[in-house]
Amino acid sequence: MTGMTILCVLLTGVSVGLLGYTFLENKQRQAHQLGVRRRFFNVGPQNRSKPSLQSLPVIGAVLKKREGKRLAHRCEAELPRMLDILAMGMQAGLSFDTAFGLYVHRFENELALLGRERFEIWERGLIGRSEGLAQLAASINLPIFDRFCRTAARSIRYGIPLAPLIREYAEQARKEYRNKQKELVLKAPVKMLLPTGVLILPAMMMLVIGPILLDVAERMV
Repeated sequence: MTGMTILCVLLTGVSVGLLGYTFLENKQRQAHQLGVRRRFFNVGPQNRSKPSLQSLPVIGAVLKKREGKRLAHRCEAELPRMLDILAMGMQAGLSFDTAFGLYVHRFENELALLGRERFEIWERGLIGRSEGLAQLAASINLPIFDRFCRTAARSIRYGIPLAPLIREYAEQARKEYRNKQKELVLKAPVKMLLPTGVLILPAMMMLVIGPILLDVAERMV
């Protein structure tokens, strides 16, 4: 019975840990969504700063790193559509600034919101186009988008036709995103080994071995 008690305590601890982790993840996601709404749409109180998990020394750094990866992943999923719209706009006779402004003002995803912030700054002449694109690429931290921004700045500066290059970047971004999704799918069975070994197998062992242990304990008594 002592072994079963220890096993039950371990399962309870693991369950409580998973529930706590899920709770912290939901709180972090809600805080990020509220931050996005406050930043881009001026929603919610602006003069109150509530303590968050990101203010902690170690946990905050880990959460910021994970949130940066998630932002890059979401922007990577949206990047092919943005490049397709830019290419179609420039092939229709629009300039790069007009096509880019058309995208960032018509869509409400995070890539468009970040682009809208930088676009409005360089549209007012506070910074140059190249600097705005460089800041946008740095905020997203996506290698293919960084290469696109550098290529776009050089092409506009030297008068190189940009629409065919954008089409190539769109295809490349779509292939890279598809390959990463396939890689995640292939890694899913490996990631399922931990919860299977920690939660499902002990429970099955308790169902199988539990009655036997109880029978042995009753006979010993």
